[in-house]
Amino acid sequence: MAQRTGGAPVELMRSKDEDVFLAFDNRIRRLVELHVLRGGSTLDVALKRSAFDRARQASGIRGHSFMRILEVGEDQGLVYYTSNLNDGEFIDDYIKRRGALAPATALAMVYQLLDDLLQLKGCQRLVSGMHLDRVLVTTLEDTFLQLRIFDYGLSQMDGGEEAAGHARLVVEVCRLIFRLLTGQADSEGHPDRFPALTQLPMNLRITVRTALTVPANAPTSIEKLRDDVREAFSALVSSIQARNLRKQLVVNAALLPQSHLQELLLENVPVETIMGTRFRIEDADHTRRYPFSIPAVNAKVEQSVTVHLLPPSRIVEKTRYEAVPLQMWRFNPERHPNILRSLSLWESPDWTFLTEEREPGFALSRLMAERLTLNPAEVLALMRQIRAGLDQAVECGVQRVDLHPSNILLRVGKNGPLLAREFERLMQKRLDTWPAFVVKLRPHMTMRSLYEPLLVDTDIAETPQEEHLLDRDFRHRSFATLAAYLLTGERLGGGAPQFAESVPEAVAAYMRECMELTRRAGKSPSPGDFIENFERLLSGPTVDLANRLRGSSVAIEEMESVGSVSDFDEDWSGFGAEEKPFEDTALSPINRVMKTHHFTPLNPEKRSLPWAALAAAAGVVLGMGAWMLIPGEKPVETVVSSVQERPLTPALTKSASAETSPSPKMMAEKKVEEAEGKQLVAPTVPAKPVLVAVKTPVMKSQPPDTLLPATTRAADPPAVMAVVPAPQAVVEADTPADVTLEKTSANALLPLKVPVTIRRAIIPTQEEIERMKQGYVENRTGRLPALSTASPMPPLNKFNP
Repeated sequence: MAQRTGGAPVELMRSKDEDVFLAFDNRIRRLVELHVLRGGSTLDVALKRSAFDRARQASGIRGHSFMRILEVGEDQGLVYYTSNLNDGEFIDDYIKRRGALAPATALAMVYQLLDDLLQLKGCQRLVSGMHLDRVLVTTLEDTFLQLRIFDYGLSQMDGGEEAAGHARLVVEVCRLIFRLLTGQADSEGHPDRFPALTQLPMNLRITVRTALTVPANAPTSIEKLRDDVREAFSALVSSIQARNLRKQLVVNAALLPQSHLQELLLENVPVETIMGTRFRIEDADHTRRYPFSIPAVNAKVEQSVTVHLLPPSRIVEKTRYEAVPLQMWRFNPERHPNILRSLSLWESPDWTFLTEEREPGFALSRLMAERLTLNPAEVLALMRQIRAGLDQAVECGVQRVDLHPSNILLRVGKNGPLLAREFERLMQKRLDTWPAFVVKLRPHMTMRSLYEPLLVDTDIAETPQEEHLLDRDFRHRSFATLAAYLLTGERLGGGAPQFAESVPEAVAAYMRECMELTRRAGKSPSPGDFIENFERLLSGPTVDLANRLRGSSVAIEEMESVGSVSDFDEDWSGFGAEEKPFEDTALSPINRVMKTHHFTPLNPEKRSLPWAALAAAAGVVLGMGAWMLIPGEKPVETVVSSVQERPLTPALTKSASAETSPSPKMMAEKKVEEAEGKQLVAPTVPAKPVLVAVKTPVMKSQPPDTLLPATTRAADPPAVMAVVPAPQAVVEADTPADVTLEKTSANALLPLKVPVTIRRAIIPTQEEIERMKQGYVENRTGRLPALSTASPMPPLNKFNP
């Protein structure tokens, strides 16, 4: 137990239902707070069981807004628990000393508190019993403001009703908001009289007004209150960059809370009086910010140093800790660049003063407070230098080095007036873009090392081992735990670490395995093996979400469809019968039941038309021929071959003149055709369409589809132009006996034989023309296309031009 100058125990003001004392835990070698429930009164069985259950539940909480419980026990009927030492200023004293806060700063602090409170979803019994009316204003890594809960209500029986406990917490948070915004303790029933409250958005204003005037009607949703606070913060801050909560919580001289622990241990003696004339304090603000690490200048040699105040023997006995390792005389700055050197150690009747060299840079804890987490490549760069520092410490005779982020310094930058601005800029960049920096480990003791909780337990009491084996195991476990802390940003307790999306799955699995091994004595990997495996997994192929979406690596279960119906099941049902099971087939983004096809280039020596193409072409030709040979209503047709021009047969003439007597002129034409048709053989011509001009009179009883001879007189009425796709002869009849053919090369390729049908032109007879004039016969011919001939005919009448 820590004692005052007169021998009385050092009491700490915490919860009104608990007696809290300053003590030193010999097992973990740390200064702690000793909480005795109910002021030392005996607890009944139900309350004792409830307190034990909730205290053990609280021991697993890891968060900046909560007091960390280290141990729960009972001694002589008294229930107690120990927690880490919390330093800061109570909210009432803080507001009374400096007044109301800016609305953005106040809402940012409250939002951070509520957000951490909502993370305890599985600890509703513990959350319902907490008290938020008296919180502690502290600093996070000496840089950001933070509200911390230190009263878990373990001295009282849990209410059991979750809604009632949450309603009480909402009322207490609303009172806290009123206290921070107005600077007053009580609204006296008129919260609308304060402009700081009337300027809030409607949702938060109504909630605060209801909680202050009628607490029984206050809402019970902490999440809804958190969202309202976030909305109010966004409404008050216009700049997007300023909406970052950390930007509003940066500590300056006006916002810095006082250290009640410094006042308690120094007993209100000024630091300048304790330093005397040997050291000159460089900055008073830094003195308040770092109550036990004071930047100063050695007055004799004008050297920049950091003076660490270690507690007197009435607080912690000198035999309980070692300020400077005894074998540090082996230290050589050239051989051990990763070790932070201590310069001197001297003691006064009350305090011990330890000085160390001060170089430009900042602690790793400051970087973690700004960045929250680091990337795997950055962690690898840091852990390599930390491993070198551990090897150098062993060489110097230091077997145990506390690998806490506050004891690891990053030496970077240059001294000068722009040093603080340079640090702010560096913290926003990746470590691989920094200039050359050096990681330094602090092997000596500081006041912060005496009350900051360790990242890993001191020893695992499973099997008794020798001292050097315990020290080696401690180094291995601390190294793996520090790497997990840098990747997650959280001090891990008993749960599994949760890594960000930037950490590859293989690295995350390896880190979980290492964290499991740290709970077993002698099983943790050495720093060399850890870095080798970490780098191998980090440089190996990764299978992340982006690669899976791109299709480079697709899981089998993600390709299978559940409950869907494919339109091609019947088409592919015959495949896959002789194939191997699905498990043996190679992974492919194509349907696994489809057979693979190998396409081979066509051999130019054996290039030929496949039989399937020949069969298809023959089918097309036969189909076209059958379609053209189908008879119509009164089919009287004559097919003219595309290779040979055959003369018209007498049967065609008889069929054409069955009802109408032919004129002498037509009989003469027929004789000419019979005489010349025997000698007409169409030569091969190029495959291009040819126009065939047909000019012939139409008889009255002849149907429109009846074919006529291909040669007619030039004096007959205009005929119809027909497009013939096969090689044809151009037939133009200026006289009945004038027939000419186009001759082409005999070496031209013979095209497919396509039958050609020449239909007669629908030309009205003279009798029909006379009847048309009288209006008795309808014009069936319509408008005929004009025929380009050598001797065009004038229009017959106005009805048929």
